Amino acid sequence: MVKLNIDESGLDNPGKIGAVGILRDHKGNLIYVFATTLEVGSNNQAEVQATSFGISWCIQHGYIRVILEIDLELVVIWLKKESNLPWRIIQHISELQELVRILDQFQCKHVYREANFPTNTLSKYIHRIDTTHHIYTYKNLP
Repeated sequence: MVKLNIDESGLDNPGKIGAVGILRDHKGNLIYVFATTLEVGSNNQAEVQATSFGISWCIQHGYIRVILEIDLELVVIWLKKESNLPWRIIQHISELQELVRILDQFQCKHVYREANFPTNTLSKYIHRIDTTHHIYTYKNLP
């Protein structure tokens, strides 16, 4: 199992949005970090797109047993299909649900922002970049 922590950053709501994800192995060792700018949208959209980006990367690299930790509880609710989907981001959520179906094992947990501190800290970095950053070692973190 790998653990994927996700966070988003938005300058306004709606406004310029970005995404950060940190992937670790079962011992807590860093596997991958991404930081990417997205389009203009809401914080909910950013969180869903960040999750899709991270899950997609996991699938492409053979990680098909994933624990997702995210600080926006709505994403957990939407993935568990416990609520109606907001029409503005229904396409993004549907795409995420399709990605999750590809995984062999998937757990989705809500965590408070304090428990998601590393991704929350990195999310401030997003608005200073123009391209997606892929990081594989601690020494390359901003």
